[in-house]
Amino acid sequence: MKLNLEFDPETFHSLIGGRAVIETPRLNLKSKDEARAYLKSYGYDTDVEADREKLWQIHSRAVIYIRTQLLQEGESVPEELSDPKQLSDISNLLLIASMRDSSQGSLHSWACALLRVMHVISQLHNDLFNYFSLEIQEEIFRPYRQFVQKDAVSGIRLAGGSDEDVIPLQKFDIKPFKDSDSAITKLLAKPDEVAFGLLDKIGVRFVTATLFDVFRVMRFLVNNHVVSPANVIPNQSNNTLFPANLFLEVVEGLPRLTDMPVSEVDKVLNERLAVEAERARFLEKHNSFTSRDYRFIKFITRQLVRVTHPETQKSFSFFYPYEVQILDYEHYLRSLSGPASHDEYKARQRARARQRVLV
Repeated sequence: MKLNLEFDPETFHSLIGGRAVIETPRLNLKSKDEARAYLKSYGYDTDVEADREKLWQIHSRAVIYIRTQLLQEGESVPEELSDPKQLSDISNLLLIASMRDSSQGSLHSWACALLRVMHVISQLHNDLFNYFSLEIQEEIFRPYRQFVQKDAVSGIRLAGGSDEDVIPLQKFDIKPFKDSDSAITKLLAKPDEVAFGLLDKIGVRFVTATLFDVFRVMRFLVNNHVVSPANVIPNQSNNTLFPANLFLEVVEGLPRLTDMPVSEVDKVLNERLAVEAERARFLEKHNSFTSRDYRFIKFITRQLVRVTHPETQKSFSFFYPYEVQILDYEHYLRSLSGPASHDEYKARQRARARQRVLV
């Protein structure tokens, strides 16, 4: 019996080489049976009609995404791959992606591009949020709605809890869910992201009038049990707004209760930072798409969500992550234009997604 020394390098790059699967340059499938077995191990059985329908839905969504989000003028996905009638069978897409012709614009290159986007869409479609979005949003946002008050006289404020503070807000935004194009782009742009690691799919954002109020908001959320520090994911926290160590030193040096206006506290904070900048301990989680001009505080926490399965009527629970972002009005205004703007951030992500998909 002869020893088989044929090994597929791409397999080992994915398993133990640390390379994201969407960066694989080609598959290594030689027949329809192999392609269908590959799909079955991935999670879709082509002998099952419901799975075939789901695969075609994912294929259609991928074609639309590439056309609307990634292509430039004059570019188009070949009809041999985008038209289900011409492609005939999803397994054919995998076989074309296994071809050795990797020249730019070849059917092989386009097949790989489609499969990269299909992979991300499949991950998103099978996330818990896709099935329980209403329940998840209700559990997460209910406590915030309880304490964020709005009226024509006082405007927006955080109030009504056990905390004695009443904190005026310039803005309060609920991000109900990351729309699918945005989620697809983010997963394509970041090699280490997968759907279950997309921790900011939903969230809230506070914009305060002053810098000091940013820290008051955090205290309010904890004191009124809207946020549990035990559920925060430590390595996802970000603070580029004001160093926590200097903030705590300043407030510890002031009377516990004071008649000092908030604007004066802000002045003391900024003066301390100017004098002791070398001691400032910011916490920056690197994001190549976020401009350094965008200064904010962010943390990811989790909410225990209880749902009832619609078919079995059995209840079960799971933790679901969401983002809390807080910044003051001055830095919010800076984020509306220039490199720190949201539009520029998204443009950088789309450019990176295009680069990874249309290699």
